[in-house]
Amino acid sequence: MKVEFAAADMTERLAPFRAVLEHGGVRDALDRLCAAEWRRGTGQAVRARALKWHGDRCTFEIALRTEEGWHSVIGKVYTGHRSDVFWAMQALGQAGFGPEADFSIAQPFVYLASLGVRLEEKVQGPSAKEIFLNGGPDLHLAAAERCGQWLARFHRTAPPLGHVADLAAEFSRYRYWTDLIARLGEPLAAKAERLFRRLEAVAPTAGALAGCMGHGSYIPEHVILSGRRTATIDLDDYDVGDPGRDVAWFLVSLRRLALKHLGSLHGLDGAGERFGEAYRASGRGDAVINLAFYTALECLHGAKRDAVSQAPRAREWADAMLDEGLGALDSARGRMVSV
Repeated sequence: MKVEFAAADMTERLAPFRAVLEHGGVRDALDRLCAAEWRRGTGQAVRARALKWHGDRCTFEIALRTEEGWHSVIGKVYTGHRSDVFWAMQALGQAGFGPEADFSIAQPFVYLASLGVRLEEKVQGPSAKEIFLNGGPDLHLAAAERCGQWLARFHRTAPPLGHVADLAAEFSRYRYWTDLIARLGEPLAAKAERLFRRLEAVAPTAGALAGCMGHGSYIPEHVILSGRRTATIDLDDYDVGDPGRDVAWFLVSLRRLALKHLGSLHGLDGAGERFGEAYRASGRGDAVINLAFYTALECLHGAKRDAVSQAPRAREWADAMLDEGLGALDSARGRMVSV
């Protein structure tokens, strides 16, 4: 049974990942899923399309046709071994984040260690990002509240899985981001350097907080709203660290969505406020302590992404993110509703 790929995915950079999905071991695993999950025997056809590529990994939606119609799963192909993500997802399911829970993660089905492939549930429903971009104000607030509630429960109850984040060891990477931004010339170069130096000066010390499990890239795109269920995907960067980092990732991501798609950095501030309120109601109180630092850091990260993009307004966006980061450190109030 040959895998049919979307025409847009027939590129050289995706060729190694396509080759893995065409391996007989993947097809056998898909057939077993057909029998075990959907009670439909073996698949009659397989289609795949790439959803996201990160260089060392690629995420595909894989659709299998059976006698009863099409069924979809998510297949993540890694260039290295990431069995740890599969076991972490299984542990989270057993800790109360299984597919039957209101606050959950995508169910992991199988990890093919010899191929570096994980097959997992495709959660049906829109992402929070889609709702923020296409829904009305009431839907924005409802989605933001559910995102805040999910993260609060995760920080409070998830087992501390993964390595302990070492912030000091990451500053060489932040230096690299700063140098990339500097290539855009002034005034961005000076702003990026100033932001980097200030981040160095106020960085939290190791052991300043009792860490909790962190998602690592908690953004609206990674939260799926499926009926009453709120499910989060993409745990590749999970670790144990400061809860303020995940909060900052989400809030800065909201600002970037508003900047790029709504024409105003503050176009989704109402959703950001509702997210903060929902998190504070049941999350960790210490998430606020270093929130200004992580907000500024994620602004630097966003400016770096703009610097390497080919978007026509990349300079404008990078400038806005640097100003936002500097402003977060200036305020240093750490209030979730104000960053």
